[in-house]
Amino acid sequence: MNGDRSIDKPNRIPQIYGYTVCLIAVVAFLISINGVVDATFTLANPMHGPYGGHEGLSSFESYEASRVERTVPDRNGPVDTTSVETRRRRFEALRADRIDANRLQAWRRLVGSGLTMFIAIALFAWHWSWLRTRMAEERAAAGRTA
Repeated sequence: MNGDRSIDKPNRIPQIYGYTVCLIAVVAFLISINGVVDATFTLANPMHGPYGGHEGLSSFESYEASRVERTVPDRNGPVDTTSVETRRRRFEALRADRIDANRLQAWRRLVGSGLTMFIAIALFAWHWSWLRTRMAEERAAAGRTA
């Protein structure tokens, strides 16, 4: 008698599992889109990305202004006698460092989000085809018993 009930009522646990994995894959894919978009914008303009210092490095004049604000001259301290060429080299080095840091972090995020998207697509596709195959088998089994 138990054998007849199991044929009439298919086990829904595999279906619940399959649909849950598909739902989680869709959510992971949607969340990863944000990472891809953010990393793409950072790669397009690495100077203004979220990584690196916060001093003004968009231009030498901005760098000089932020430098003056950071180093308020002390009346008793030594006067800054650094040449403009030395300050410009420092500015270029800091600017290059910020661009490199933003590019590296953007590529990390892009690859990580891309892998998450790829895995989500693969999980969804495999589980969705598995569910369709399982449903077709259940219909065929129900048709044979009828």
